Amino acid sequence: MATCPRCLGPLSEGHRCKPIWVRRLLRQVTAILIGGLLGGFVQILLDPAHVPAIGFVIGGLFAFALSEGMKE
Repeated sequence: MATCPRCLGPLSEGHRCKPIWVRRLLRQVTAILIGGLLGGFVQILLDPAHVPAIGFVIGGLFAFALSEGMKE
């Protein structure tokens, strides 16, 4: 069976590719959330008296930059 050159899925009768932007959005959101959680956790480890909001933001931005840098 042939494969789709765009999504690399099997080309069957009536094949329609899923939108690529949805996959990219999900990948970005996942990276930002994981980076934010790691950043917040590190901030709690370093200074447990403060709210980990700054660590979450910095971690999320760092993860966003990494995912953009490693984009296909």
